[in-house]
Amino acid sequence: MKKKILYLILYIYLLFLSLVHYSSIWAIATFNFYSFDEVLFQLTTPIQSAASSILSSYVTSCLLIAVIVSILLFSFLVIILRFLSKEYIDFSFLKASFHLKSKVFKIVLFLFMICFSIFMFYSCADRMLIIDYIKNQANDSSFIEDYYVNPKDVSITFPENKRNLIYIYAESMESTFFSSDLGGGSEENYLSPLTDLTTQNVSFSDTELFGGALMVNGTSWTSGSMVANTSGLPLKNSFQDIWKEPSMLPKAITLGDILEENGYHQELMFGSDKDFGNRGLYFENHGHYQIYDYYTAIEKKKIDEDYYVWWGFEDSKLFAFAKEEILSLAREEEPFNFTMLTVNTHTVDGYVEDDCSCPFENSYENAIYCSSEQIADFIYWIQEQDFYPNTTVIIVGDHVSMQSNFYPDSTKRRTYNLFINSAVEPIYTSNRSFTTMDYFPTTLASLGAQIEGNRLGLGTNLFSDQKTITEEVGEEEFDQKISQYSSYYMKEFN
Repeated sequence: MKKKILYLILYIYLLFLSLVHYSSIWAIATFNFYSFDEVLFQLTTPIQSAASSILSSYVTSCLLIAVIVSILLFSFLVIILRFLSKEYIDFSFLKASFHLKSKVFKIVLFLFMICFSIFMFYSCADRMLIIDYIKNQANDSSFIEDYYVNPKDVSITFPENKRNLIYIYAESMESTFFSSDLGGGSEENYLSPLTDLTTQNVSFSDTELFGGALMVNGTSWTSGSMVANTSGLPLKNSFQDIWKEPSMLPKAITLGDILEENGYHQELMFGSDKDFGNRGLYFENHGHYQIYDYYTAIEKKKIDEDYYVWWGFEDSKLFAFAKEEILSLAREEEPFNFTMLTVNTHTVDGYVEDDCSCPFENSYENAIYCSSEQIADFIYWIQEQDFYPNTTVIIVGDHVSMQSNFYPDSTKRRTYNLFINSAVEPIYTSNRSFTTMDYFPTTLASLGAQIEGNRLGLGTNLFSDQKTITEEVGEEEFDQKISQYSSYYMKEFN
């Protein structure tokens, strides 16, 4: 009985070791994540509504392999242990007349297992960027405290006739998807349906051509990006958050809080479950957004109860439902903020709808092209509506694509941005160094709001000539400093 228990413990340990190893390989290959903060965040938030393709990918590419490998390792070790069960091991078959106590070999095997385990855990930790995370947690940086501008300490003045806001988070949309002659990193122009709109309107760039925002620590996944765009703060996590009730910067003052205070009716639409990554929680707590998600569509009988595509419902339905909601909001007296998140370009390989244009051979390339086509058509529809003259439209990529091996590691990656029908004109748009945190004050400025000092959070109003923090301290320095632990951040915003 004792031996069976020991064998069970041994197998569970080998299975755990295999899962750690193959899970880290799968995570890197699937999400190509930027920092361990992203992994830690997913461990502390709901993920049960993740796309079935991702879950099935994990089962087939990780879980099954880990089970098979652990069984083989276990069988091999059992054979060895039984061989070592004798008091002495005879090596006469090697034409050497000697024998040694098996206890020596058991000790050697035990030491080998320890060393092998240490190597496996270290390599996985290094692969998952845990070591960098631990190093960053050892430093209590004052950087955020030194540069953070609290909106409650700043005068923000809205025009008498408040403008509406339509804010589109385009999943994984990056300016790299443009062709190289336009400043992108591709041979083909996957964003050709958006090229004219980008040329004719305001798009901030880090180059002379089409470019975009630098992705930094705490902004490299959808929830982190949404927080950064609307609060001017990175989304930082700690292992302590695993045991806490979910919250998303409850003490921070965000775009939603400011717009609510100024009488805006706010709505947020997903084609997925609002609870994934606590996105709904964040926007409900900051501006009391009315949330429209996958389950809302079922409640409104827009889709059947058993309807489930990709992450919930596809983007063609998202845009159709968005038109209905926007027209309803436009009939009200107060100004509105309608925010939405697309999903068809999410990794892995994206989702190509049946009626999508498919000019490319690769599925993900077609998903990008189709998404840009859908967004462009939606913008042209908005421009035909009566409310458009008093409405600012913003399209931003939430983060760069997580599609593995889509671009070489040396490719310069930037997220896409486009400001349409802004209340103000920018002083200059090219050769700017900025992050998605700069969109916080920039969004308010595009609505005609006057911001004292042109800074909010860690963001700078890009319509002004005020230098961004990355332009002041440098991109690498900025990314390094906000990656470090900040007791000020944990105390002031959580």
